[in-house]
Amino acid sequence: MQFIRALTPIIIGAFLVACSDSSSDRPQEPVEPARPALDLTFTTAPIDLPNISAKFAADVAYGEAERNLFDIYLPDCDDPTPLVIYIHGGGFTGGDKSSAHTNFADDVRAFLQECVAYATINYTLLTVPEEGGDTQAAADQGGVLTSMQDTARALQFMRYYYESLNLDVENVALYGVSAGAGSSLWLGTHDDMADPGNDDEVLRESTRVKAVGALVTQSTYDIIDWGEVLLPLTEPLEPILGSTDIITLVDALGQTNYLLTFLGIASLDELENQETIDYRAEVDMLELMDSGDAPIYTENFTTSLDNVVDLFLHHALHAIAIKERADEVGLESVGYSRDPAWPLEDPSGEDLVSFLLGHIR
Repeated sequence: MQFIRALTPIIIGAFLVACSDSSSDRPQEPVEPARPALDLTFTTAPIDLPNISAKFAADVAYGEAERNLFDIYLPDCDDPTPLVIYIHGGGFTGGDKSSAHTNFADDVRAFLQECVAYATINYTLLTVPEEGGDTQAAADQGGVLTSMQDTARALQFMRYYYESLNLDVENVALYGVSAGAGSSLWLGTHDDMADPGNDDEVLRESTRVKAVGALVTQSTYDIIDWGEVLLPLTEPLEPILGSTDIITLVDALGQTNYLLTFLGIASLDELENQETIDYRAEVDMLELMDSGDAPIYTENFTTSLDNVVDLFLHHALHAIAIKERADEVGLESVGYSRDPAWPLEDPSGEDLVSFLLGHIR
Protein backbone atom coordinates (compact mmCIF):
# COMPACT_ATOMS: atom_id res chain seq x y z
CA MET A 1 0.00 0.00 0.00
CA GLN A 2 2.81 2.39 0.85
CA PHE A 3 4.40 1.54 -2.50
CA ILE A 4 1.20 2.50 -4.31
CA ARG A 5 0.90 5.72 -2.33
CA ALA A 6 4.45 6.59 -3.22
CA LEU A 7 3.81 6.02 -6.90
CA THR A 8 0.57 8.00 -7.00
CA PRO A 9 2.12 11.51 -7.30
CA ILE A 10 4.45 10.24 -10.02
CA ILE A 11 1.57 8.71 -12.00
CA ILE A 12 -0.54 11.86 -11.66
CA GLY A 13 2.39 14.06 -12.68
CA ALA A 14 3.11 11.91 -15.71
CA PHE A 15 -0.59 12.03 -16.70
CA LEU A 16 -0.66 15.83 -16.44
CA VAL A 17 2.51 16.16 -18.48
CA ALA A 18 1.10 13.83 -21.10
CA CYS A 19 -2.12 15.86 -21.28
CA SER A 20 -0.28 19.12 -21.56
CA ASP A 21 2.06 17.74 -24.19
CA SER A 22 -0.85 16.37 -26.23
CA SER A 23 -2.12 19.92 -26.78
CA SER A 24 0.86 20.57 -28.99
CA ASP A 25 -0.41 17.87 -31.33
CA ARG A 26 -3.79 19.53 -31.76
CA PRO A 27 -4.38 21.41 -35.00
CA GLN A 28 -3.73 25.09 -34.50
CA GLU A 29 -5.92 27.85 -35.89
CA PRO A 30 -4.18 29.25 -38.99
CA VAL A 31 -2.68 32.66 -38.45
CA GLU A 32 -3.71 35.10 -41.17
CA PRO A 33 -0.66 36.65 -42.80
CA ALA A 34 -0.32 40.39 -42.43
CA ARG A 35 -2.09 42.35 -45.14
CA PRO A 36 0.13 44.47 -47.38
CA ALA A 37 0.02 48.19 -46.68
CA LEU A 38 -2.00 50.37 -49.01
CA ASP A 39 0.01 53.30 -50.32
CA LEU A 40 -2.10 56.42 -49.79
CA THR A 41 -1.32 60.02 -50.66
CA PHE A 42 -3.32 62.44 -48.56
CA THR A 43 -4.37 65.79 -49.99
CA THR A 44 -6.66 68.67 -49.08
CA ALA A 45 -10.30 67.57 -48.94
CA PRO A 46 -12.52 69.00 -51.71
CA ILE A 47 -15.13 70.11 -49.15
CA ASP A 48 -14.93 72.18 -45.98
CA LEU A 49 -14.57 70.10 -42.82
CA PRO A 50 -15.00 72.62 -40.00
CA ASN A 51 -14.00 71.20 -36.62
CA ILE A 52 -13.61 67.74 -38.15
CA SER A 53 -10.26 65.97 -38.07
CA ALA A 54 -9.98 63.70 -41.09
CA LYS A 55 -7.59 62.74 -43.88
CA PHE A 56 -8.56 62.64 -47.56
CA ALA A 57 -7.10 60.56 -50.38
CA ALA A 58 -8.19 60.82 -54.03
CA ASP A 59 -8.03 58.43 -56.97
CA VAL A 60 -7.05 55.31 -55.08
CA ALA A 61 -6.93 52.43 -57.59
CA TYR A 62 -8.96 49.34 -56.62
CA GLY A 63 -8.50 47.46 -59.92
CA GLU A 64 -6.87 47.60 -63.31
CA ALA A 65 -9.66 49.22 -65.34
CA GLU A 66 -9.36 52.93 -66.12
CA ARG A 67 -12.24 53.95 -63.86
CA ASN A 68 -11.42 51.60 -60.98
CA LEU A 69 -10.78 54.52 -58.63
CA PHE A 70 -12.19 55.81 -55.36
CA ASP A 71 -11.82 58.82 -53.07
CA ILE A 72 -11.94 58.31 -49.31
CA TYR A 73 -12.31 60.40 -46.16
CA LEU A 74 -10.75 58.80 -43.08
CA PRO A 75 -11.71 60.32 -39.72
CA ASP A 76 -8.99 60.60 -37.08
CA CYS A 77 -10.40 58.07 -34.62
CA ASP A 78 -8.54 55.61 -32.40
CA ASP A 79 -10.76 52.61 -32.99
CA PRO A 80 -11.48 51.04 -36.39
CA THR A 81 -14.30 52.97 -38.03
CA PRO A 82 -17.43 51.86 -39.90
CA LEU A 83 -17.57 52.73 -43.59
CA VAL A 84 -20.15 54.28 -45.94
CA ILE A 85 -19.60 53.94 -49.69
CA TYR A 86 -21.34 56.25 -52.16
CA ILE A 87 -22.03 55.07 -55.75
CA HIS A 88 -22.77 57.76 -58.33
CA GLY A 89 -25.58 57.80 -60.87
CA GLY A 90 -25.66 58.41 -64.61
CA GLY A 91 -27.48 55.47 -66.18
CA PHE A 92 -24.25 53.42 -66.23
CA THR A 93 -23.16 55.56 -69.18
CA GLY A 94 -21.97 58.69 -67.33
CA GLY A 95 -21.45 60.32 -63.97
CA ASP A 96 -18.49 60.56 -61.62
CA LYS A 97 -17.51 59.97 -58.01
CA SER A 98 -17.00 63.72 -57.58
CA SER A 99 -20.78 64.13 -57.33
CA ALA A 100 -20.52 62.99 -53.71
CA HIS A 101 -18.37 66.01 -52.88
CA THR A 102 -20.66 68.32 -54.82
CA ASN A 103 -24.08 67.05 -53.80
CA PHE A 104 -23.60 65.21 -50.51
CA ALA A 105 -21.06 67.25 -48.56
CA ASP A 106 -23.44 67.46 -45.59
CA ASP A 107 -23.68 63.66 -45.55
CA VAL A 108 -19.90 63.38 -45.61
CA ARG A 109 -19.56 65.71 -42.63
CA ALA A 110 -22.33 63.97 -40.71
CA PHE A 111 -20.67 60.57 -41.09
CA LEU A 112 -17.18 61.83 -40.28
CA GLN A 113 -18.47 63.48 -37.10
CA GLU A 114 -19.67 60.03 -36.03
CA CYS A 115 -16.25 58.45 -36.74
CA VAL A 116 -17.49 56.80 -39.93
CA ALA A 117 -15.22 56.71 -42.99
CA TYR A 118 -16.73 57.78 -46.32
CA ALA A 119 -15.71 56.63 -49.80
CA THR A 120 -17.04 57.52 -53.24
CA ILE A 121 -16.26 55.30 -56.22
CA ASN A 122 -16.05 55.27 -59.99
CA TYR A 123 -16.79 52.18 -62.07
CA THR A 124 -16.67 51.10 -65.71
CA LEU A 125 -19.26 52.81 -67.91
CA LEU A 126 -21.13 51.35 -70.87
CA THR A 127 -21.22 52.84 -74.37
CA VAL A 128 -24.60 52.69 -76.12
CA PRO A 129 -24.45 52.65 -79.94
CA GLU A 130 -26.40 55.13 -82.01
CA GLU A 131 -29.34 53.88 -84.08
CA GLY A 132 -27.89 51.53 -86.69
CA GLY A 133 -24.65 51.15 -84.72
CA ASP A 134 -22.84 47.95 -83.82
CA THR A 135 -25.04 46.33 -81.19
CA GLN A 136 -22.81 43.25 -81.00
CA ALA A 137 -19.84 45.37 -79.95
CA ALA A 138 -22.06 47.06 -77.38
CA ALA A 139 -23.26 43.68 -76.10
CA ASP A 140 -19.68 42.47 -75.79
CA GLN A 141 -19.15 45.01 -73.01
CA GLY A 142 -20.92 42.55 -70.73
CA GLY A 143 -23.99 44.57 -69.82
CA VAL A 144 -24.77 46.25 -66.53
CA LEU A 145 -23.02 43.48 -64.58
CA THR A 146 -19.70 44.88 -65.82
CA SER A 147 -20.36 48.11 -63.94
CA MET A 148 -21.89 46.50 -60.86
CA GLN A 149 -19.12 43.93 -60.48
CA ASP A 150 -16.73 46.88 -60.29
CA THR A 151 -18.73 48.26 -57.36
CA ALA A 152 -18.48 44.87 -55.66
CA ARG A 153 -14.71 44.81 -56.18
CA ALA A 154 -14.36 48.32 -54.72
CA LEU A 155 -16.12 47.13 -51.57
CA GLN A 156 -13.93 44.00 -51.39
CA PHE A 157 -10.77 46.07 -51.95
CA MET A 158 -11.53 48.35 -49.02
CA ARG A 159 -12.25 45.32 -46.86
CA TYR A 160 -8.97 43.70 -47.88
CA TYR A 161 -6.99 46.81 -46.92
CA TYR A 162 -8.94 47.41 -43.71
CA GLU A 163 -5.77 47.75 -41.65
CA SER A 164 -4.37 50.56 -43.77
CA LEU A 165 -7.75 52.31 -43.78
CA ASN A 166 -8.49 51.63 -40.07
CA LEU A 167 -11.86 50.12 -40.98
CA ASP A 168 -14.34 48.05 -39.03
CA VAL A 169 -15.20 45.77 -41.94
CA GLU A 170 -18.20 44.24 -40.19
CA ASN A 171 -20.03 47.56 -40.34
CA VAL A 172 -20.30 48.81 -43.92
CA ALA A 173 -23.23 50.58 -45.61
CA LEU A 174 -23.80 51.69 -49.20
CA TYR A 175 -25.94 54.30 -50.88
CA GLY A 176 -26.27 56.04 -54.19
CA VAL A 177 -28.41 57.88 -56.69
CA SER A 178 -30.16 56.30 -59.71
CA ALA A 179 -27.65 53.82 -61.16
CA GLY A 180 -25.71 54.08 -57.90
CA ALA A 181 -28.90 53.42 -55.97
CA GLY A 182 -29.63 50.33 -58.05
CA SER A 183 -26.04 49.12 -57.60
CA SER A 184 -26.34 49.57 -53.84
CA LEU A 185 -29.63 47.68 -53.87
CA TRP A 186 -28.05 44.89 -55.95
CA LEU A 187 -25.13 44.51 -53.56
CA GLY A 188 -27.50 44.57 -50.59
CA THR A 189 -29.77 41.84 -51.97
CA HIS A 190 -27.24 39.60 -53.72
CA ASP A 191 -25.82 36.52 -52.00
CA ASP A 192 -22.23 36.91 -50.84
CA MET A 193 -19.91 37.00 -53.85
CA ALA A 194 -16.77 36.19 -51.84
CA ASP A 195 -14.65 33.60 -53.67
CA PRO A 196 -12.41 32.01 -50.99
CA GLY A 197 -10.25 30.11 -53.49
CA ASN A 198 -9.62 32.99 -55.89
CA ASP A 199 -5.99 33.76 -56.74
CA ASP A 200 -6.90 37.44 -56.38
CA GLU A 201 -6.99 37.89 -52.61
CA VAL A 202 -9.28 40.93 -52.92
CA LEU A 203 -12.02 38.76 -54.43
CA ARG A 204 -11.94 36.49 -51.38
CA GLU A 205 -13.53 39.25 -49.32
CA SER A 206 -17.24 39.41 -48.49
CA THR A 207 -19.69 41.61 -50.39
CA ARG A 208 -22.35 41.59 -47.68
CA VAL A 209 -23.22 44.88 -45.99
CA LYS A 210 -25.29 46.09 -43.03
CA ALA A 211 -27.59 48.58 -44.82
CA VAL A 212 -28.22 50.25 -48.18
CA GLY A 213 -29.76 53.53 -49.27
CA ALA A 214 -31.37 53.99 -52.69
CA LEU A 215 -32.28 57.50 -53.87
CA VAL A 216 -34.34 57.93 -57.08
CA THR A 217 -33.74 54.26 -57.65
CA GLN A 218 -34.89 51.56 -60.03
CA SER A 219 -36.54 48.53 -58.45
CA THR A 220 -34.95 45.86 -60.64
CA TYR A 221 -32.49 45.65 -63.51
CA ASP A 222 -34.53 43.01 -65.25
CA ILE A 223 -36.00 45.90 -67.23
CA ILE A 224 -38.61 43.63 -68.79
CA ASP A 225 -40.29 43.51 -65.38
CA TRP A 226 -40.75 47.28 -65.41
CA GLY A 227 -43.90 46.66 -67.42
CA GLU A 228 -45.54 45.28 -64.28
CA VAL A 229 -43.89 47.70 -61.83
CA LEU A 230 -45.00 50.75 -63.83
CA LEU A 231 -48.42 49.44 -64.85
CA PRO A 232 -50.33 51.88 -62.58
CA LEU A 233 -48.61 54.67 -64.54
CA THR A 234 -48.69 53.25 -68.06
CA GLU A 235 -52.17 51.73 -68.09
CA PRO A 236 -54.06 55.07 -67.95
CA LEU A 237 -51.58 56.47 -70.52
CA GLU A 238 -51.93 53.56 -72.93
CA PRO A 239 -53.90 55.63 -75.49
CA ILE A 240 -50.97 58.08 -75.59
CA LEU A 241 -48.10 55.59 -75.23
CA GLY A 242 -49.60 52.97 -77.49
CA SER A 243 -48.89 50.05 -75.15
CA THR A 244 -47.97 49.04 -71.62
CA ASP A 245 -45.53 46.41 -72.92
CA ILE A 246 -42.02 47.49 -71.94
CA ILE A 247 -40.44 46.35 -75.23
CA THR A 248 -42.92 48.44 -77.22
CA LEU A 249 -42.40 51.42 -74.92
CA VAL A 250 -38.62 51.19 -75.11
CA ASP A 251 -38.80 51.13 -78.90
CA ALA A 252 -41.19 54.09 -79.00
CA LEU A 253 -38.76 56.07 -76.83
CA GLY A 254 -35.81 55.21 -79.07
CA GLN A 255 -34.08 53.29 -76.27
CA THR A 256 -33.87 49.78 -77.73
CA ASN A 257 -30.09 49.95 -78.08
CA TYR A 258 -29.84 51.02 -74.45
CA LEU A 259 -31.88 47.98 -73.39
CA LEU A 260 -29.67 45.67 -75.47
CA THR A 261 -26.45 47.18 -74.11
CA PHE A 262 -27.82 47.05 -70.56
CA LEU A 263 -28.56 43.32 -70.76
CA GLY A 264 -25.47 42.45 -72.77
CA ILE A 265 -27.29 41.19 -75.86
CA ALA A 266 -27.11 42.14 -79.55
CA SER A 267 -30.79 41.73 -80.49
CA LEU A 268 -34.22 41.38 -78.92
CA ASP A 269 -34.34 37.82 -80.27
CA GLU A 270 -31.92 36.88 -77.47
CA LEU A 271 -34.24 38.01 -74.68
CA GLU A 272 -35.67 34.55 -74.09
CA ASN A 273 -32.41 32.62 -74.53
CA GLN A 274 -31.55 30.71 -71.37
CA GLU A 275 -28.30 32.64 -71.00
CA THR A 276 -30.20 35.93 -71.07
CA ILE A 277 -32.88 34.62 -68.71
CA ASP A 278 -30.12 33.67 -66.26
CA TYR A 279 -28.52 37.10 -66.69
CA ARG A 280 -31.82 38.84 -66.03
CA ALA A 281 -32.26 36.80 -62.85
CA GLU A 282 -28.76 37.81 -61.72
CA VAL A 283 -29.73 41.52 -61.88
CA ASP A 284 -33.31 41.22 -60.59
CA MET A 285 -33.04 42.84 -57.17
CA LEU A 286 -36.72 42.27 -56.35
CA GLU A 287 -36.38 38.51 -56.80
CA LEU A 288 -32.95 38.38 -55.15
CA MET A 289 -34.36 40.03 -52.02
CA ASP A 290 -34.95 37.93 -48.89
CA SER A 291 -35.26 38.42 -45.15
CA GLY A 292 -31.52 37.96 -44.55
CA ASP A 293 -30.48 40.87 -46.75
CA ALA A 294 -29.31 44.34 -45.77
CA PRO A 295 -32.10 46.66 -44.53
CA ILE A 296 -33.12 49.14 -47.24
CA TYR A 297 -33.83 52.87 -47.29
CA THR A 298 -35.55 54.15 -50.45
CA GLU A 299 -36.67 57.62 -51.46
CA ASN A 300 -38.00 58.56 -54.90
CA PHE A 301 -39.12 62.08 -55.64
CA THR A 302 -41.94 63.83 -57.49
CA THR A 303 -42.02 62.86 -61.13
CA SER A 304 -43.27 64.74 -64.20
CA LEU A 305 -43.99 64.10 -67.85
CA ASP A 306 -41.30 66.55 -68.98
CA ASN A 307 -38.89 63.70 -69.67
CA VAL A 308 -40.61 60.37 -70.31
CA VAL A 309 -37.37 58.33 -70.15
CA ASP A 310 -36.53 59.89 -66.79
CA LEU A 311 -40.10 59.25 -65.68
CA PHE A 312 -39.72 55.52 -66.27
CA LEU A 313 -36.23 55.36 -64.75
CA HIS A 314 -37.02 57.18 -61.51
CA HIS A 315 -40.74 56.90 -60.94
CA ALA A 316 -42.00 56.65 -57.37
CA LEU A 317 -43.53 53.27 -58.25
CA HIS A 318 -40.01 51.78 -58.16
CA ALA A 319 -39.65 52.77 -54.49
CA ILE A 320 -43.12 51.43 -53.74
CA ALA A 321 -42.28 48.11 -55.42
CA ILE A 322 -39.15 47.78 -53.28
CA LYS A 323 -41.06 48.55 -50.10
CA GLU A 324 -43.81 46.07 -50.97
CA ARG A 325 -41.29 43.34 -51.77
CA ALA A 326 -39.35 44.00 -48.55
CA ASP A 327 -42.56 43.71 -46.53
CA GLU A 328 -43.44 40.52 -48.39
CA VAL A 329 -40.15 38.76 -47.55
CA GLY A 330 -39.88 40.22 -44.03
CA LEU A 331 -36.92 42.53 -44.64
CA GLU A 332 -36.55 45.75 -42.65
CA SER A 333 -37.07 48.80 -44.85
CA VAL A 334 -37.92 52.49 -44.75
CA GLY A 335 -39.52 53.89 -47.90
CA TYR A 336 -40.70 57.27 -49.16
CA SER A 337 -42.42 58.41 -52.32
CA ARG A 338 -42.57 62.16 -52.89
CA ASP A 339 -45.06 61.83 -55.77
CA PRO A 340 -48.50 63.08 -54.64
CA ALA A 341 -50.24 60.59 -56.92
CA TRP A 342 -48.38 57.63 -55.36
CA PRO A 343 -47.56 58.63 -51.79
CA LEU A 344 -45.43 56.53 -49.44
CA GLU A 345 -44.44 57.79 -46.01
CA ASP A 346 -42.64 55.81 -43.35
CA PRO A 347 -44.08 56.36 -39.88
CA SER A 348 -40.58 56.53 -38.41
CA GLY A 349 -39.79 59.75 -40.26
CA GLU A 350 -36.20 58.51 -40.40
CA ASP A 351 -33.82 60.05 -42.93
CA LEU A 352 -31.04 58.41 -44.92
CA VAL A 353 -28.11 59.34 -42.69
CA SER A 354 -29.77 58.29 -39.44
CA PHE A 355 -30.94 55.04 -41.06
CA LEU A 356 -27.45 54.07 -42.21
CA LEU A 357 -25.83 55.15 -38.95
CA GLY A 358 -28.37 53.13 -37.01
CA HIS A 359 -27.11 49.95 -38.67
CA ILE A 360 -23.34 50.51 -38.59
CA ARG A 361 -22.75 52.33 -35.27
